[in-house]
Amino acid sequence: RLSGCSRRCYYHRAKKRNSSQPDPYMVEKVREEALKRPLYGTRRMAATLTRELGRPVNRKRIQRIYRYLGWIQPQRSKKQLLRTAYDRRTKPTRPNELWETDLTYVFCGVDGWAYLFSVLDVVSREWIAYVFDTSATKENAILSIEKALIQHPEARNIRLRTDRGPQFESEVFRESMKVLGVKQEFIAVNTPEQNGHVESFHKTLKREYIWTRDFQSYHEASESILEAFIDYNQHRIHSALRYMTPYEYLESVKVTQIAERKHYN
Repeated sequence: RLSGCSRRCYYHRAKKRNSSQPDPYMVEKVREEALKRPLYGTRRMAATLTRELGRPVNRKRIQRIYRYLGWIQPQRSKKQLLRTAYDRRTKPTRPNELWETDLTYVFCGVDGWAYLFSVLDVVSREWIAYVFDTSATKENAILSIEKALIQHPEARNIRLRTDRGPQFESEVFRESMKVLGVKQEFIAVNTPEQNGHVESFHKTLKREYIWTRDFQSYHEASESILEAFIDYNQHRIHSALRYMTPYEYLESVKVTQIAERKHYN
């Protein structure tokens, strides 16, 4: 107003990004955690350091360190995000309401390829059970579900989401699910994102626990997968669980349920 210029004559001028180097102590802490979890992104790394240091660590601070170290990766496109989010089926709200299962392959050196059937809880992200064998039979697919039910005997009215693989479409598998009291539902053709939780889990499993090692035999791979099963459920944090591990989340659910019962009683 004082200069007599209209607002249209003035444009915002972006400031240059702060080029000062980040705190060496935090850089070293990030490097230490990255050696343990080399595929953690900035969100999960910030949550991990918050847990370890006992004080809040801002994600933007971790982003600056990642950018300084050259670790920033391109984000998924808008098309990929929309395709993943498009699913009109009922969303689960509690553990043991919806399980997803799928099959993946693991190379075992002299023993060739082996097959891993995994069962994952969509809400708690718990890797409930698995069967690892040198054959991909429908009997192993059934066995993985039976082991999951043994792990959670309290589960009722479970929905089991599968793709249309021959093991899951077989008459034996379908009849077995009816006998076990599990309601099976199939994803649509050519839409693996509808089974996205277990698909993403298998990607994480391979990137963090399998591809980092060179298995020479089936026995060696089997031992490594057992170690991964323990670490994934007990130590690996998840952003969907407010950066808790699956077992920590399940424990928090139990505490909440007990508190609600006491309140109503």
